[in-house]
Amino acid sequence: MNAQIERALPVTIGVNGFTLKLIALITMMTDHVGAVLFSYGVTYTWLRAIGRLAFPIYCFLLVEGFHHTRNVMKYILRLGIFAVISEVPFDLCFEGVVWDPGHQNVFISLLMGVTLLLILERIREIPVKLLLVVSFCVTAQEIHCDYRYIGILMILFYEVFREIPLMKNFSQLLCNIKFSSMLQNVGIFALIPIALYNGKKGPSMKYFFYAIYPVHLLIIYFVARHRGIY
Repeated sequence: MNAQIERALPVTIGVNGFTLKLIALITMMTDHVGAVLFSYGVTYTWLRAIGRLAFPIYCFLLVEGFHHTRNVMKYILRLGIFAVISEVPFDLCFEGVVWDPGHQNVFISLLMGVTLLLILERIREIPVKLLLVVSFCVTAQEIHCDYRYIGILMILFYEVFREIPLMKNFSQLLCNIKFSSMLQNVGIFALIPIALYNGKKGPSMKYFFYAIYPVHLLIIYFVARHRGIY
């Protein structure tokens, strides 16, 4: 009887993937507004601190997407397409130029992360796996993608400790503390909404969450130009 009632009632405990995406999106946009439109000060610090929650959530969602997608190669292709589409808006937003090789957009980090997961899944030899992880971390550092090698490790740890909550949280704590920016310490609070994840996907607005990244960067860029920041 209880099982029948549970099946009949919707799951209301926790948050679904759609809600996590919204949290990541809002905190990310808050971060970008603070980084571009505000100078150093209290407002800047608060906006950037709020934004530290975004990337850990995106890394978590990437790993969940890796496990639940019907076609990993299409998943990787989408990330690659939007990585290319987003690079010019990213450089315009943060540097005011069409192309800046000094910093790559977050889709590059996510693309590298999920590609590493796919390769590791198909390789059995531990030494080869370790060599690949080191290679990807070094590459992320050298091409200056968002979050550098720490971003790769965040994604990797979410995968390795996916079924071990204590180790997953501890590894993410270390990653956020290790990152060069003191503000990134605030990123540990992303573990709260992640811990509330109920495993449900929620409403599907896949391409909205992809497209809003380059679109919001362009909006911030034009606002910044209007204000004479560049």
